[in-house]
Amino acid sequence: MNMFTFKIFEIPDGKSSRKLILSETTIDLGEVSLKQAEVALEFEKTSRFIRVLMDINADVNLICDRSLEPFLFHVSQSYEILFKYDNEIDFEDEYGAIRSIDLHKNEIDIEQDVLDTILVHLPAKKLHPRFLDEKGNAIEFKTQSFGHFEDKELIDPRWAALKDLKK
Repeated sequence: MNMFTFKIFEIPDGKSSRKLILSETTIDLGEVSLKQAEVALEFEKTSRFIRVLMDINADVNLICDRSLEPFLFHVSQSYEILFKYDNEIDFEDEYGAIRSIDLHKNEIDIEQDVLDTILVHLPAKKLHPRFLDEKGNAIEFKTQSFGHFEDKELIDPRWAALKDLKK
């Protein structure tokens, strides 16, 4: 059993909380690597459901798409999971999920939810903070040209021969 799996009978009735400290080796994020993370869990257990509210604060090592420099990206996100005893339909979006409890296992597992919450909130375009303005928007490249460039249109002689054949 890993740190993300909780036996249902070990979760006390009513409200309770736990805190998980994650390191680089705790969870595999694929192409990116986790530096450290803290997951604050709040449980609410009743006879009909178990509600898990997760507050995730994680630092992830990313590689800049422009400069290939490593940088640290902070993810701070909340996610709610409602485990129900009588639900047959599972539902999930970026803010929460509704899942059925497998009574044969008598446990709940939140590892995939923690992993997905971190990965979904990583930027699609990974830019080092020095390439971002104060609002978080990407700063455009500044192009420079050296020497003199003539605006003559360079035509490949093969294309010219093909154009003559077309006439």
